[in-house]
Amino acid sequence: MAGNTGRTRSGRTLDGIGHREPKDWSYESMRQMQDTDNTIRIGNTDRLHSHNTIHLGSKVDHTNDTRVERALKSKLSQTTKLKGLLEETLAKTNTEISKMEAIRKYLAEERQRFEVRYARNQERRGQRGQRPGRELVRDIPLKELKRETDVLAQSIERCDEKYQDVTTSLTRLKQLKALLKNDLNDKNRALDLDRKCLDMCATDGSQALSRLPDSATTGLPFGWKKDTHMTVDASGEAQRYAQKVRKNAFHVANRQRLKTKDQYDVVQTALSTRMKNVQQLKDQLKDQLNQAEDEISKLVKVKKELETAIRDKMPPLNLARERYVTRTKRPKREAIFDEVEHALLLQYNELKEVVIELQKKLQTVVGRLTTLKRQKANLEENIDDKNVTFKMDHLCRAMAPSRPGTAVSLASSKLSLRSASSSLTRASHEV
Repeated sequence: MAGNTGRTRSGRTLDGIGHREPKDWSYESMRQMQDTDNTIRIGNTDRLHSHNTIHLGSKVDHTNDTRVERALKSKLSQTTKLKGLLEETLAKTNTEISKMEAIRKYLAEERQRFEVRYARNQERRGQRGQRPGRELVRDIPLKELKRETDVLAQSIERCDEKYQDVTTSLTRLKQLKALLKNDLNDKNRALDLDRKCLDMCATDGSQALSRLPDSATTGLPFGWKKDTHMTVDASGEAQRYAQKVRKNAFHVANRQRLKTKDQYDVVQTALSTRMKNVQQLKDQLKDQLNQAEDEISKLVKVKKELETAIRDKMPPLNLARERYVTRTKRPKREAIFDEVEHALLLQYNELKEVVIELQKKLQTVVGRLTTLKRQKANLEENIDDKNVTFKMDHLCRAMAPSRPGTAVSLASSKLSLRSASSSLTRASHEV
């Protein structure tokens, strides 16, 4: 108490001991009661506000839980639909890829068959090029074999073009397949996380008020489904384009197969006709050869007869000449042109003319005989060439590969031209 000096409200004391005024003493008590009353009122207000905050927090918790659950369920429904669309698109893309791989394999096999036929065509042309010089003519088989070469070369070229188109379309489908698989994997992971989030319950955590991690989201809500639909639409468009490419490739390959088959028939028919013509000409040559041989035998006989006749006419001719020469040696007084000399001269001249005529006939027969023998040799050589030609054409026809089949049926599942891209587009729009 010694240290307490009474002070007034102005800070002054009445004396040095510390006595205050009575009113100051009551004022201090009143002020303390007023301060306490203010604190009580503020506490009541804070308590009311706290209860309101607690009630509002419970309401917010319920509302937010309902909103989050509804949003998660909606997102799960949308993601499930998109997942189904992706699975359907991926299945149809796989089906189209298998069909495209089948048509690519078919084109490769067709090209190989065309190459085999092309090589055989070159062998057949080389075989016919070894015919005798007399038989090397630009006949119909030669022209048709050349046309077959052009058809086969064109078939190989068209198969290469369609093979490249199919490969390009197949590469595009595989790229879209990879995108679809990645998107589907993302959808499955998102579904798992959303289901996990939906199944989670409230737990006490010391990190409730800690700073949230940075968000990894980069896309906008409206772009989430748009990207998937763009991939699905691109896959549908690629499938429709692949179906057109596949259909065109089938038609081109089958059209070239039909051209090859038709040209094959033309070549074989031309060779058969050529063989028939060669056989007919060979038969005619043989008939002509027989006639020539018959004529040669007759000319040989005539030659012998002429030689015999000449040989028979020479003694009378020599006798007539000797007689005539003998009578020219008569004495000059007797050397007159009497009827005996006239008869001898006439006999000699007539025999001489006969012999000369026989010798001319003999020369003619010998010349004709020589000509016939030369022609006979030519006929025999020609017949030999025809035999060689006939055998070569027969071998050329036998060298032909098997007759190409008709157009391949497209009814099998792998080679079907039917596409499900239209139904895929409808499903995409429904989602």
